[in-house]
Amino acid sequence: MGETELTIFAVIINLILLVFIGGIIIFFLKYTQRKLISEKEKALLREQHAQELLNSKLEMQQLTMQDIGREIHDNIGQLLTVASISAYQVAYDNVCPEVNDRVTDVGKIIDRSLTELRSLSRSLTDEKAEMADFLLQIQKECDRINALQICVVTCTCNENEFTISSSSKNFMQRIIQEFIQNSLKHAECNNIEIRFFYGTLGLSMYLQDDGKGFDTQAAKNKIGHGIGLKNMKKRSEMIGADFLLDSVINEGTTVGILIPLNRLNLS
Repeated sequence: MGETELTIFAVIINLILLVFIGGIIIFFLKYTQRKLISEKEKALLREQHAQELLNSKLEMQQLTMQDIGREIHDNIGQLLTVASISAYQVAYDNVCPEVNDRVTDVGKIIDRSLTELRSLSRSLTDEKAEMADFLLQIQKECDRINALQICVVTCTCNENEFTISSSSKNFMQRIIQEFIQNSLKHAECNNIEIRFFYGTLGLSMYLQDDGKGFDTQAAKNKIGHGIGLKNMKKRSEMIGADFLLDSVINEGTTVGILIPLNRLNLS
């Protein structure tokens, strides 16, 4: 075999090797690409499955709350109505004049309880809730805490002419109660602020105290600590909201929650 033939043979061998190596590289790239696509599809399926489970859970909770609301309205409401009528009847009959005023006061208390129960029943059975009604409930909670004269709790909102789902309302109310309880129990604060902002992104809620704050990282690593914060985060996730926590020692704690528009009115 001459030198020319050897050169041609070497070139052919090199070309075959290059094609072979190139094929391996292309196969590897294709395999990696397919694997990435497959992993993305699996992640998307997991996310969709988790969302379906969340929606099912929220739906079941909503149905449960509606059943409770109907029971309150039909059974407890009826019993309180009878009790109220009976109390006023006793006072009207003047059977025992010396306790008439007390009986009348009991009747008034029953009437107030009946009004509160009907409001609770309506909030549980209604699929949508007016933000104004929700803010009124939060303000009552603030007034209750302010009456204790432990600290000052304020609530503000830039807009109240929109509706939210009953589930979102109930979960937000529990988050607020959890935050206030944590602040009163641990923060030694003088002020608690509750602020709502409604805009193009959705509904933002900020809860802030001016207490002693804490190390958030240390709280995460400490077993049995921060249960209230975990509950707030879990409740936020259950209504599809983003949860943010910030705390600075000696400067207070802030919790931020954003419910996107596409989640705000989902039951």
